[in-house]
Amino acid sequence: MELKTLALDLGVIRVLQAGDDQPYQAGWYVDPITGQRVYYDPETQNFYTMAGGVYIPLGYMNPAPKQVAIAPGEKLRITISYKYSGPAITGAIEYFCVGVYGALGFDEKLVGKNTKNLPASTTPAAYTGSYTFTMPADVGSNWDDIYCKIYNGSPSVPQNLFGYENALVIVGKDPTISEFTIADFVKV
Repeated sequence: MELKTLALDLGVIRVLQAGDDQPYQAGWYVDPITGQRVYYDPETQNFYTMAGGVYIPLGYMNPAPKQVAIAPGEKLRITISYKYSGPAITGAIEYFCVGVYGALGFDEKLVGKNTKNLPASTTPAAYTGSYTFTMPADVGSNWDDIYCKIYNGSPSVPQNLFGYENALVIVGKDPTISEFTIADFVKV
């Protein structure tokens, strides 16, 4: 197996774009910052960990500003916001993901996508997008991380990623007894 050093710009993994002077070939790469081995698939334009999850460089994951408690069967809406300026874009992909982030990258458990057309704009215009997930009955108690990205389209939008660690608290999945104590004891 041939290992290649992954050329990163400030720790950011770039996707293939028109005019990219360093097109990545299918194969294994080493992240020079973490030493992690990742596989690049040119068909999906993603890097994958050895465990099969999409590799998200550490710079994209952030501590969550809040935690949301959610149980199986409940709905979770994730909303993104961004500003866009440039030529008209057709078919940009807004990507929403819930899963497990760890040493081997991001293990995507729930994925949702929207397609967005962006009109031409010479000044940054604000946009939002959202996706609603229904938490499945088999949700893992460790599915507590979220990441989103926007990419693709014609002409291609550069990939932008942002994620939160420990954003969710999965409740109601396992039987739980809390505040167990002896309420009283008396001679009778």
